[in-house]
Amino acid sequence: MDKLNPSQERVVRHFGSPIMVIAGAGSGKTKTLAHKVEYLLNELSLSPDRILALTFTNKAAKEIAERIEKVAGIRLKWVGTFHSVALSLLREYASFIDLPRNFSILDEEEKNKFIKELFRKKGIDAKRIEDFRAYISGRREDLKPPSDPLLEGLFEEYIYLLRENALLDFSDLMWELLRLCKVKDLRDRFDYILVDEFQDTNTVQYEIIKRLSRENICVVGDPNQCIYEWRYARPDNMLRFKDDFNPEVVKLEYNYRSKKFIIEVANCVLSASLAEWKELIPRLIAVRDGEEKPVVRRFSKPEEEARWVAEEIKRLSSHYPLSQIAVLFRVSHLMDSYERALFNAGIPYKVVGAVRFFERAEVKDTLSFLRLLVNRSDRASFVRALEVSAEGVGKGTINFIERFYSGDWLKATTLALKELPPVRAKVLYNLLSKLSRLSRSLENYAQAFEEFLHQIDFFEGLKGRYPKDWMEREENVKELLRYLREKAMEGYSLEEVLQEVSLLQEDEEKGQGVRLMTIHASKGLEFSVVFIPRLEEGILPHEKSLEDQRELEEERRLFYVAITRAKDLLYMSYVKDKESAPSRFLSDIDKRFLDLSAFKKTTSLPELTPRIKLRAGERVRHRVFGEGVVVRVDGDKAVVNFGGTQKSIYVTFLEKV
Repeated sequence: MDKLNPSQERVVRHFGSPIMVIAGAGSGKTKTLAHKVEYLLNELSLSPDRILALTFTNKAAKEIAERIEKVAGIRLKWVGTFHSVALSLLREYASFIDLPRNFSILDEEEKNKFIKELFRKKGIDAKRIEDFRAYISGRREDLKPPSDPLLEGLFEEYIYLLRENALLDFSDLMWELLRLCKVKDLRDRFDYILVDEFQDTNTVQYEIIKRLSRENICVVGDPNQCIYEWRYARPDNMLRFKDDFNPEVVKLEYNYRSKKFIIEVANCVLSASLAEWKELIPRLIAVRDGEEKPVVRRFSKPEEEARWVAEEIKRLSSHYPLSQIAVLFRVSHLMDSYERALFNAGIPYKVVGAVRFFERAEVKDTLSFLRLLVNRSDRASFVRALEVSAEGVGKGTINFIERFYSGDWLKATTLALKELPPVRAKVLYNLLSKLSRLSRSLENYAQAFEEFLHQIDFFEGLKGRYPKDWMEREENVKELLRYLREKAMEGYSLEEVLQEVSLLQEDEEKGQGVRLMTIHASKGLEFSVVFIPRLEEGILPHEKSLEDQRELEEERRLFYVAITRAKDLLYMSYVKDKESAPSRFLSDIDKRFLDLSAFKKTTSLPELTPRIKLRAGERVRHRVFGEGVVVRVDGDKAVVNFGGTQKSIYVTFLEKV
């Protein structure tokens, strides 16, 4: 116990009633959990087969199991994710709910095929598949009641078909375990239950925990680190647990990860929270000292910001391994400028939890046309170009064209036209005509290529090929076009641009590069140095959250998670121009804790205060919704009528007409 602080020791020794541990970022929760299990085994003589530890990822399960083994010398049988534990319990008690013990689990790819086939048989438009997937999640994970009659009917048939084939999907595992708990009392199955990352539990998981446990349960979490509400995580389950179990509440507030000014910045961000669990917010106390204050910088262009990040990383690389430096983004499509900046600076990098920009399918789709024009014997680019632009042309047609091939795929296609069915011949002829016009305009390749993509309805095609995330993919294609325009202005030929792209695609030194990732992907990780660029309104907080207080609070938690990944140094930056403003979250930070030396003639950041004063009846303009009339003003927000639709919008984003 001499290795634990008083709060950690209190958690470890607690037994006989429920306990809720609010574990602030970097507060040593895994260490605390491991010592608690050691205490249960060695001091209270509990059987290792009667202790259940639930986590959310296989990585976390492995880490906790290894830490327990190191501390207690025992490998627990029941340490795992909710899904893996559910699978084991369902196999053990399948007969109680008439499940065959040999049931199989449908993976995501098989699930997609299953749903597509169901829609095909029913003659329902495939565009509703994403609605149906969301409906399944809502019914199973959030325990929502039936709503849409069409989707509910499909849902019932989907479940029937799964059971007929002795199949469960992943959301089924939770649902069936809850059903089992209702049929058979499993509260005596375990003597002690520990739940990690409790703030990420969804509704069905919470109900399962209620039915599995008696008084000996310890839940560990931090509602301020819940960043998955869009996946049905419910941070207010912490409040539900408090009401339902009347637990002892212990806060782990000593932060062993970050230096003191980083912790002060994190505390400032959370202290401005309006969340309903405000009382559960831990006030972090830094154990590590340090004089370096988090740096804030402002730039006029994103490219300028990216170059500065690359230059600063180059300077820091003599003090820190590159693998201990991370650049965290709110959305993945912002990464490409940083990939190019790092490449140009000769700095190896690795994109974590996402596909590198030039390796993304939609970017490869787009580039296939240019690659083909530069190298007409490039079969891979030829096939890819046809797949994304020539409807009805498949492998059979491509194999037929191959008979005419003698070094030039476009010429081979021209020769094959006369012997192809008229419908396919017409599609290919139209594509060849447009490619021919593009080929004659390659001196001005950036503009000509953008026009070509519109001519072949490429952006419409994205919606069909990628219905789930076509908007993000469209943004990536637009970013590629911006890149091409930039290179054309710098005097690069098309051949030189494609050569640079090929170099960018080459693997960097494995494991040695700077980490680029989204903030979501960074959760649970830590780095010596962290950069958080593009801290602007509409990015962080994301534009989709600006009209919903609950979503804004999740954006605040996301920022908090990003800040608390940093151990030694933290850099925050934003772009300020006519269309962008610094993130409101920066205004919540006490400027005493920041390095603002880059701001001339000022000691503080510009505050995000309303630029104009509005009254009901005045006409205003919003850059997305257009012109409207102010209905009323509520503090820093105004309710505006835009042609019959009312929106509640921050005054900052309105201008008088």
